[in-house]
Amino acid sequence: ATTQWQPCSTFSTSWANDLVLNTLDNNLPNNPNPTRYTWLSAFNLRYQWKGLTATGTLVHTLIAEDVKSGNRPDNRSRFSPTLSFIYRPWEKYSLFLRLMYKDTFRVPTFNDLYYQRMGNTDLRPEKAREYNIGVTWNGKPFSFTDFLSVTLDGYYNEVTDKIVAFPSTYVWKMQNYGTVHITGLDATMATSIPVCPNINVGLSGNYSWQKAIDMTNPDAKNYKDQLPYTPQHSGNASTTIETPWINVGYSLTGVSERYYMAQNIPVNKIDGYVEHTATLWREFTMKGCHLRLQAEVINLTDKQYDVIKYYPMPGRSWRITGVLRF
Repeated sequence: ATTQWQPCSTFSTSWANDLVLNTLDNNLPNNPNPTRYTWLSAFNLRYQWKGLTATGTLVHTLIAEDVKSGNRPDNRSRFSPTLSFIYRPWEKYSLFLRLMYKDTFRVPTFNDLYYQRMGNTDLRPEKAREYNIGVTWNGKPFSFTDFLSVTLDGYYNEVTDKIVAFPSTYVWKMQNYGTVHITGLDATMATSIPVCPNINVGLSGNYSWQKAIDMTNPDAKNYKDQLPYTPQHSGNASTTIETPWINVGYSLTGVSERYYMAQNIPVNKIDGYVEHTATLWREFTMKGCHLRLQAEVINLTDKQYDVIKYYPMPGRSWRITGVLRF
């Protein structure tokens, strides 16, 4: 249920409430059959004047959980505020400046808590204070492009009790990291270039740099080390050529080296990789129906790499897909 009040054109306020019921049933031995009751209440204020939009939100989360057998987590209650500003300096330019502070509260999922041998009912909710500053711009700076869109965001997060899947040789286990500091940068770019009246070339890419370090115990060997399975550098780039006959796409996905254990030492390192994918697709219209046929070659270069240690990914593979909309 949601109610909204707007006393004037520049100011509005709203109050939203949601009740959520989650259950989990399966036929595994000793299944706890959990039931979760969640009450979310959000109070929002919004002010807009000329190019400035300011928004403040306060969310209250109340969660209670029952199980038929075994341990159950404690009830959780927390207030989480958010404050954000978006500013457009010039009305004739699509340039937006963003600033945000957000307090988040993430409760462990049923998989985190109860998945056989992997779940951990002693998990604490993950809490974070997030700071973000960013800029978005789109326009047509060059005559040979239809558009150019660019975004750039920098962020800093202080996370307490971060929920992480920590692997061992045979069984993964969910656990909390006491304190984690995350510093990052995200950049994206997209453009479309009309080569001739019926042929367009699309280019897009994104890049992420993330330093996520464990700050829990200054005396630990992994103090200020990167979290397991968290690459510092990742991103992808793709290009598409759209023609009246057939469309062609090519994409690259890259991830830098990571560590599969808490200590960042050479023996725990997993090499980075770049995966290539080539795609062909065509859409047909038939009596109001739309048929899309697509063929892909995944891992075109047959690169051997691991996402998870000791679990190598497939080599080159092919996939054909058909989608009919009517």
